[in-house]
Amino acid sequence: MSKNIKELLGLKIKEYRINKGLTQENLAELADTEQKHISDIECGKSFVSSDLLERISEALNVKPKNLFDFYHLQTEVDLKKDIVSMLNLIKKEDLPVVYKIMKSFVE
Repeated sequence: MSKNIKELLGLKIKEYRINKGLTQENLAELADTEQKHISDIECGKSFVSSDLLERISEALNVKPKNLFDFYHLQTEVDLKKDIVSMLNLIKKEDLPVVYKIMKSFVE
């Protein structure tokens, strides 16, 4: 099942938070919100307001746009669909290089 934007944004925020060594409580304090709100956002139950998004990005020391770089967090099925779609856009002359790159991952 495909994840929606709330779930993907929540997963991305969680990914950054964990990489920064922060707990939900730490992030909530830095972003001036409740720990429960951070939990709901990370679980995809709540969406952030623009103000809170700005505070979270500041607390995580990332640009707000980076929080929306979450395509790698999609389901396996969706990732494979995206890969096939991208493959269909590759120029014929670039296919040998792409093939070599992909082959190196499956050997």
